[in-house]
Amino acid sequence: MPKVFPGYREEAKNRIIKESVKFFSKKGYHKTKMADIATSLGVSKGAIYQYFGSKEELFLEVIRDYIKYTQKELISFLDVHPPQDLVTDEFFDIMFNLGQSQSIESLTIVDRLFPPLDFNLAISELIKSNPSMKKEMTKYYADSIKLMAEYFEDYKNKGVIKHEVDTWSLSIGITSLQDGLMAAIQMSLEISEIRKAWKEVTKIMLSSVLVD
Repeated sequence: MPKVFPGYREEAKNRIIKESVKFFSKKGYHKTKMADIATSLGVSKGAIYQYFGSKEELFLEVIRDYIKYTQKELISFLDVHPPQDLVTDEFFDIMFNLGQSQSIESLTIVDRLFPPLDFNLAISELIKSNPSMKKEMTKYYADSIKLMAEYFEDYKNKGVIKHEVDTWSLSIGITSLQDGLMAAIQMSLEISEIRKAWKEVTKIMLSSVLVD
């Protein structure tokens, strides 16, 4: 008789999601097998399919939880730090998802540093093939830009940022820098070089918008 999950449904789903993160981050999307996740959890593959109809469905749920987690981390930082702190290692680690995999309980898509390229290609493929996924990712991206813009606007009202600065454009600039450096990481550039580039370019951007 196949092994099944004991306990409540939501708890079981969360266990599957957290365990699948380990496989998606280490092997990528395409090489991850539902059977391997089930074996790691000590249950049957059929037990997982009771909660997720397919690997794609499980993957989408992982992405949704990851988005919630990263937004929470970003908000927590911005709530207590001024713009000058955007050049710190702490902010860099949040923006680039470093250090989040140290705790097994942390829901994260990274294994030590970043997932394999296959994982990101899978996200791109799903965005194209799954309208729901594309809509969610577009909203997440827009929300992130809006969050940063509101943060900069608040400091403009406090007199920290020059009144003539377009905070929406500044937010897009910061986000675009992150996107570009993420691509550089996928091309296997050293993380120390990426960190240095982030600090230097962000410092230049901020020096032009902060009140002396």
